[in-house]
Amino acid sequence: MIMNEEKQLQKHIDRIKDELYRLGPMRPGSISKQYNICGSHNCRCKDPVNPKKHGPYYQLSYTWRGKSTSEFVKEELLSETQEQVANYKRFKELTQELVDRSVEIARLRKKQKK
Repeated sequence: MIMNEEKQLQKHIDRIKDELYRLGPMRPGSISKQYNICGSHNCRCKDPVNPKKHGPYYQLSYTWRGKSTSEFVKEELLSETQEQVANYKRFKELTQELVDRSVEIARLRKKQKK
């Protein structure tokens, strides 16, 4: 019974590894859409009746090597950047799942040796 369960867990690990291998470029963070008000007194963004803020601007915020960072993302790079962020999130999910299954296998082996 334990050997069969271990084999199933190992197959799951192999599927995770395959999916990890196929992940494309990645980067951590989250993307926000922002609108700004400028410093010009006569600008449309300061119209008292119908203000129109500048934007949208897209900003990627993330922590890398212990430093919080944010950078603007050009609209033509938005889709690519969103895909990279999604790949990173999936990477994190898959690696956690990989560790979980590995711990389960280790526990099964320990139980088997008793």
